[in-house]
Amino acid sequence: MKLFPAHPILWSSLLVLFALQIEAEADISDVCQDTMAADDIDVQSSSVQEHHVEMDNIYEKVYCLLYPTNILNCSWSFDTLQQDTQLFVNISICDGDKSVQFPDLSSEEKVGSRSLALHDHKMSLLILHFNITLYDKWTVYTSKYDHNMLEVLSPPQNISASIKDGGLLVTWGLPHSRADNDPFCFEYQLDMGDQETPKEFSEQLSYREPKVDPSSTYRVRMRTRKGSQCVEFSQWSEWSHALTVEQSKLNNLVIVSISLGIPMILLAVLLLLRHQRLSKVLFPPIPRPPQKYKHFLEKNYTFNLFHPTPSAEPAEEITEVEDMEQKTL
Repeated sequence: MKLFPAHPILWSSLLVLFALQIEAEADISDVCQDTMAADDIDVQSSSVQEHHVEMDNIYEKVYCLLYPTNILNCSWSFDTLQQDTQLFVNISICDGDKSVQFPDLSSEEKVGSRSLALHDHKMSLLILHFNITLYDKWTVYTSKYDHNMLEVLSPPQNISASIKDGGLLVTWGLPHSRADNDPFCFEYQLDMGDQETPKEFSEQLSYREPKVDPSSTYRVRMRTRKGSQCVEFSQWSEWSHALTVEQSKLNNLVIVSISLGIPMILLAVLLLLRHQRLSKVLFPPIPRPPQKYKHFLEKNYTFNLFHPTPSAEPAEEITEVEDMEQKTL
């Protein structure tokens, strides 16, 4: 079987790519203890010596976010590269001092993305390696991200909205963050549904719109992010669920019902009280003997309530006897 001869340039590119992969794997094990700043990108190239560039110069090409669901998403765009350029991507994280590597990704696409679930790891640092090879020339970009730079916050907690004294009062709580808990580190946007541009706040947890339209319905929602005083780059969170706020409206039927119902209820109560008083006058309660006499009355005991007063001396009877013989003589 006859083999086609390999092109020397192709072999050299593969060897360079393999050597860079071995070198990258060796560097990743020590990068968690590396002193490279998290806002710098280390660049190694076959044409120039090793140097560092600022994050601003490559931020539009490499973009990573850590969502509240602990999902890491990284995207990159090297669309200005030449057609035959080979791109090799390596993603790893630092879980404390331990390096955790994920499968490498080699792609001919100059624009791509990758999502990783970090449920089993507590990421402190993210390390990205981009190996770009074109024939016998190569460039390696190594960037380190602190998890505070990548975090996308959840919407503010405990959002409430109500209409009081003719104004709309909105209050909220601090968002949950893996790193920052200081109130001055957060910025907020408030959308009330009636404005083209949301209102922006910082270092406060409430807002009052002084004048609102009584006939309007407001749908209040909020989102947040870390301010530039704490993090250089930050992504807005998702919008919170909208809260519907409207003033209570009483229609004419309810007003008439209240106006007629209250006097009628008062009149009925008054008549009831007067009826009870009139019933007591016309039909007085029948007196009843006390309980202690009821027992004797049920057994027909008779009582002589009046006793004659006995005389002081007993009466004497005097019998007069006449002599009938003397009368006949």
